[in-house]
Amino acid sequence: MINKSSLIIRLTLALALASVLFGALYSQLYYRSVYSDALTRSNEVIKQIGQTVSATASIAAYLEDKDLAIEVLNGLISNDVILAAQINVDKQTLARSSLYKGQAGNMFTLAHPFIPNAQVGEIVLVPNEVFIRAQADTIASESLQTLLLVTSPMLLFFVLLAYILVTRPMSAISRQLLLLPPGEEQRLAIPKNHHHSEIGQIAHSVNLLLDKTQDLFSQERELRDAIATLEQRFRMMFERASTPTLLVHNSGEVDLANDAAQDLLVGLNVDYEGTFPDMLLPLCKSPELLQNLFNDCLAHRTVKQLEIEFESGLTHFPVWLNIILIPTVSDEGLYLQAFINDVSYKRNMIKELKQKAQFDPLTGLNNRYGAELKLRFWLDNQIPFALLLVDLDKFKPINDIYGHNAGDAMLKHIAVKLKECVRNDDLVARWGGDEFIVAVPHISKEGLTKIAAHLVSNAAAAMSYNKEGQVLSLRISASVGVASFPNHADSLHELIEKADSAMYRVKQSSRNNFAFYE
Repeated sequence: MINKSSLIIRLTLALALASVLFGALYSQLYYRSVYSDALTRSNEVIKQIGQTVSATASIAAYLEDKDLAIEVLNGLISNDVILAAQINVDKQTLARSSLYKGQAGNMFTLAHPFIPNAQVGEIVLVPNEVFIRAQADTIASESLQTLLLVTSPMLLFFVLLAYILVTRPMSAISRQLLLLPPGEEQRLAIPKNHHHSEIGQIAHSVNLLLDKTQDLFSQERELRDAIATLEQRFRMMFERASTPTLLVHNSGEVDLANDAAQDLLVGLNVDYEGTFPDMLLPLCKSPELLQNLFNDCLAHRTVKQLEIEFESGLTHFPVWLNIILIPTVSDEGLYLQAFINDVSYKRNMIKELKQKAQFDPLTGLNNRYGAELKLRFWLDNQIPFALLLVDLDKFKPINDIYGHNAGDAMLKHIAVKLKECVRNDDLVARWGGDEFIVAVPHISKEGLTKIAAHLVSNAAAAMSYNKEGQVLSLRISASVGVASFPNHADSLHELIEKADSAMYRVKQSSRNNFAFYE
């Protein structure tokens, strides 16, 4: 006959065994579920990262700023969940990370910062599958350990019950377990003669659980260190970026200013700890435009851009700044990312190139290209005007007898004399060689006759020229042909031909005179 106490012990052990088996099955299912959720969350994190950097990447793609694009990629790949990344503009690679080898990844389109429903490029993010799966495994293991810790009171109940009903060593093991601090090196001592028994196995299993708990504490510390490192890297990327950047609260208070922004503002004699855009308004040539830019960005929450002129508070020289405002909504409210670039050099280069392209370096007058731009504008807008083609008489002997320096001096002399005959808004240009044109809009024939006569008279004025200490009086004359738009022609080419025809008649007859096209 089975002893009653022995039956209770067996039933207790059977119930404990069933509980353990059920717990193991449930733990496996729970592990798989948490593992799958962790993978899904990692993919969502990648999407969020892509969306977070899409504004900055859009600016880099729009400006085709490779340095800014590389900084964005460096920030992305510093995140452990991203293995590699690439930014494309118009199917061309703007920047890519070193580990990007053409792998497939998550692709995000980069919206155009100024044109709705348009895009300037795309960014490809390659997930770090190894890290993601390892992280998912870690999270699942941690969650499983947490589950085990939650269910430990029930297990302790059965352990205590088994201790009371089975043997004293089980009670000793329980006391040791209660006294063990979590995350430390201490482990349970297996009772003598129980190294191969169920009690010994329990003690050994508990020791394994303690090992994993210690690993969990270590991983948690490592995770905190990794988060701190990541935060430091993002801050370093912001502070050391070559593009001057401000983080501005919707109240105008500047929360962050990177080193490049501080250098730029200090160079303008502006306190970067002030409020935006108030701190820039005293130096701005068009303060109402800057204030409207800030207000519109806050009101419409869309990207705004403005290129505007300032005066440096230190040098008092003009400075052109390109300001881009990007609204960003966070848990703390609405912020603006302000990118401020000094484009003075670019503006000066454009101005210099325009000067070289449209003006004659010798006389300072418009050249043929510059004159054609203004004349075609008048033609396109149907503005009536008269065109006078001026050809110098006997200019070649000046060059042949006195040299090219004398010829250049004569051309500059003629340019001054021609400008004296017309208004500031009228056009005087060197058409080429010793040919000039004068164009006067909205003028009567009587007024045109006076101007033409004045041109002939002024061109014939003598010029004093010093050649090797000898002062010479040099004189030439001019033949002028006159044609009008739209009376004589409706295109620039035809108008020049008609004025040239009239001028040629003067050349054939008397020179030093003018004639209207007939």
